[in-house]
Amino acid sequence: MEIKKNVNYRDEFVIGERWQVFEGDVNVSSMSVNTKDSRYMGNYIKTGLIGGIGTPVEYRRRSYVRKMFEEIMLEVPERGWAVSMLHPFSFPYYRKFGYERISDHLVLEFPMQTLDFVPRCPDFVPVNTEKQQLDCCRIYEKFAEDKNIMFRRVGKDSFPIDPGSGKKYYIYYVSGEPIAFAQTQVENYYSINRMISVNLNLHEFGFVSVKGLFALLGFLRMYEGQLESVKIHNAAMAPQLEMNLRYYNHTKYTVYPDIAARITDFPLMMQGRRWPDDSGSFAIRCIDPQLPSLDGVWQVEYSDGKCETRKLDCGREADLTLPVTGLTQLLYGYYEFTPENIVYLPGAELKNPRSDLFRVFRKMENGLFEHF
Repeated sequence: MEIKKNVNYRDEFVIGERWQVFEGDVNVSSMSVNTKDSRYMGNYIKTGLIGGIGTPVEYRRRSYVRKMFEEIMLEVPERGWAVSMLHPFSFPYYRKFGYERISDHLVLEFPMQTLDFVPRCPDFVPVNTEKQQLDCCRIYEKFAEDKNIMFRRVGKDSFPIDPGSGKKYYIYYVSGEPIAFAQTQVENYYSINRMISVNLNLHEFGFVSVKGLFALLGFLRMYEGQLESVKIHNAAMAPQLEMNLRYYNHTKYTVYPDIAARITDFPLMMQGRRWPDDSGSFAIRCIDPQLPSLDGVWQVEYSDGKCETRKLDCGREADLTLPVTGLTQLLYGYYEFTPENIVYLPGAELKNPRSDLFRVFRKMENGLFEHF
């Protein structure tokens, strides 16, 4: 068996590879390995993305995928990843490699008429120039600043003039300043002698103020008469949007477990966090048999908005012990953890209910428009 690694793409922020397992001349399994910058508490951290995993049915159950994951874990230190992410077809399967759920996909569907609480906004314009594309980048960067996972987007190609499949970006300005954008798609079909409405699809959006959010909702109303319903394809990272909808019983909420991740470098994750100005300290033991560099007890001391992290001797007692799966959910704030509920996490052992870590790790907004 041989694993061949083919680098197929590289630029300032993205490194792309295709890994293929060969038995002789036969490609029996493969996956993609990419590196991107993703948001974490207002900063960017280097993120390993795993995708495109596939093995023909006649070659399955031979541990080819496991061997690729074992190989990639050996390369984590030199790649400088703080975290690795993937879209799992099975959460239990990838949990074996330390990956756990950190983000969901929230789809919202509602009748167009339920937006009657906001005035129509006719002032969005199609994104047709390079300046407008770059202005979309500006909105997105501000919108994504406090939303974990959102990928870095730079340059006009991040917001193409023609995204394809009938999609189109629109942008909204106030006194020359860009404050909201939307990527919409009309979905309907022809029947007998007219077009029948299916959905106004909102695939991507961004806003930098309350005015921008209400302008966005008002822009959706401009499709009234043409389309009868709205489908927002993912609002998980923007509870501000959901909290402003009014007709709860008329809205369909569908949650899909979406992204799984595993911490790969604890100090890098701590460097990426925002820290309070007051002082505190805590110790966490991570259990990770697949990544020795992460396994062990970590001491964190913080003050004046900064932190210091160091690894302690294995015999030292920790405030909290977690497997890497639980540590990942803690660091990404998937739940609102308290001393009372964290003990229910599989493998958790709490020694110090008064630990400062409960002041630091809070529930956070996680989400991503793209599929990688």
